[in-house]
Amino acid sequence: MHFLWWLRLCHQQPRRRRNNMSMDSLRELDINELPFWPRPFRMAILAIITVAVLGLSYHFILADEWANYKREVARETQLKQDYQTKYQTAVNLPLYREQLARLNSDLETLLNMLPNDDETPKLLDDISLIGTRSGLRFDRIEWLNPQPREFYTALPMRIELRGAYHQIGDFVGQMSGLDRIISVKNFKMQLQDDEGTLSLSVNAETYRQQTLRAQP
Repeated sequence: MHFLWWLRLCHQQPRRRRNNMSMDSLRELDINELPFWPRPFRMAILAIITVAVLGLSYHFILADEWANYKREVARETQLKQDYQTKYQTAVNLPLYREQLARLNSDLETLLNMLPNDDETPKLLDDISLIGTRSGLRFDRIEWLNPQPREFYTALPMRIELRGAYHQIGDFVGQMSGLDRIISVKNFKMQLQDDEGTLSLSVNAETYRQQTLRAQP
């Protein structure tokens, strides 16, 4: 046992001396004597200088070039996308023109269903005639203030009438069959007497165009 302890001690002591010598040698190095430093230290200094030079070169020279390269790559990608979009548009241009012509035709049909300034008084006359033929009695039928919207002007109207249930149903059915677009916003129906007379209050509106037709 004593022999093994002595052998281990002899093995560790030279290592400590070598470490001490290395630390002493490192402290004794002089920067002015760099060419005469031991080879491992010179290689370490050379590696540090190389890394520093490469880092500074990238920062001052290659960084701007790399940024320019990335911008050009992004620009190339955008140009390719623009080309593909324009190519698809050019290929489908006849189809787009056909669809636009069909939309213009549909728009023309809808616009013809909207009354112009000269036809709005006649529309109230038509509604009054339908109600009279249905056997109803009007208490009120008049235009309210126009309401301009972005692409059209809403023309609200107020209708108040009285009559039997089947007469009111016939009136509503005939009014929905008019050539002009009329939408009913809200209505209120109440029983007036024991004979089944009902009162109907309706807020409705039609529309006047103020848009331009699309050009093919």
